[in-house]
Amino acid sequence: MRQNRTHVYAKHAQYAAAVVAALSAFSAQAAAAQDAGDFRRWAVSVNATQVFVDEEASGLTLGGGAVPGSNVSIDDVSSVTVDVGYFFTPNIAGNLFLGVPPTAKIDGAGSIGPLGPLAEVDFGPVILSVQYHFNGLGPVHPYLGLGAGRIVFLNKSDKALTNFDIDDSWAPAAQVGVRYELDAAWMLNADVRYVPFSTHATGSLGGAPVRTSLNIDPILTSVGVTYRF
Repeated sequence: MRQNRTHVYAKHAQYAAAVVAALSAFSAQAAAAQDAGDFRRWAVSVNATQVFVDEEASGLTLGGGAVPGSNVSIDDVSSVTVDVGYFFTPNIAGNLFLGVPPTAKIDGAGSIGPLGPLAEVDFGPVILSVQYHFNGLGPVHPYLGLGAGRIVFLNKSDKALTNFDIDDSWAPAAQVGVRYELDAAWMLNADVRYVPFSTHATGSLGGAPVRTSLNIDPILTSVGVTYRF
């Protein structure tokens, strides 16, 4: 058994060494390109972003008692967003993502569907990520990102619920994208982000307190144009 484990660990070490060697090769190619040409550290993107929401309201209570079969429905929304990136090296960049907060319409679903619209709220993620950009592929620049975001809720409006409130939340953020070079300054950009988060919402219905946990797994898809300087 110990020999089998040693063999597995050795294989994992070989795979890790291969990944490190591949990344080192990419970095060496990028460094050569930097020595030979123009290295632009800043990259600003303006995007059209669509937010696809997968939501679940677990444990909704009314007056302290559980409401069986209850859920909520939140519409998909779109927004204008901005990425601001700073390249520490030709491969590694820090990235700040934010945008114009869209309005989420929260409707009753399941056993509380007849209530219709429950509330509305403006929201927006502010995401800080570290990205790795794969260079050496001509005008095509794929990249991966990993970071954390703060989901901020603004302009909370009552509908069927009164005194509606929802908590801001922290969330992990993963990203995959690609940029296509048009010239030394301009690029086209497309990416997908996954920002799963949980929060709590409260309100009142007919004077009785309502409380629920919301698990929301939004996928953000963006297309835009990038300017490097």
